[in-house]
Amino acid sequence: MGVSKDTLVHFLHRAHASVQVEVGAGLFPDHSQSRPADILLQNWNLGRPVALDISVVSPLNPSTLAEAGATFGAVLEATESRKHQANDEKCSALGWVSTPLAVDSYGAWGKVATLFLAQVAARLAIHKSLPKSQASFDLFSNLSICLIRANARAILRRV
Repeated sequence: MGVSKDTLVHFLHRAHASVQVEVGAGLFPDHSQSRPADILLQNWNLGRPVALDISVVSPLNPSTLAEAGATFGAVLEATESRKHQANDEKCSALGWVSTPLAVDSYGAWGKVATLFLAQVAARLAIHKSLPKSQASFDLFSNLSICLIRANARAILRRV
């Protein structure tokens, strides 16, 4: 997921966001090495920091296949819910807003991720004087290319 994270960080910088990567380990009283933020954005949500936790999931995982076959987006929704359960309390204690970004290996984004990426595209459009549709297209197409490349690498490793 590193390449997709790097791509998102690139677009966040272009949108003039204050970005920190891999934040949170060792900040908790129990000395937990839990890292609730793959990316931390300062002053994003009404002046509050937002902790982004990125997850790429496969709808073909045997443990979620039945769920994925029954309802589109069920695996993404379950992933977002699991990430909220794991991180909301920790993030709240630090004054952060927990925002899980779930995407499946085919490129479908979870509801929370879709709303967040729309905010990124809107900010990018403002700061780069682009139509919002163009900023959205640039962001999602670049993230999609990262996923396609990661899928190709995964397949080649198996051969």
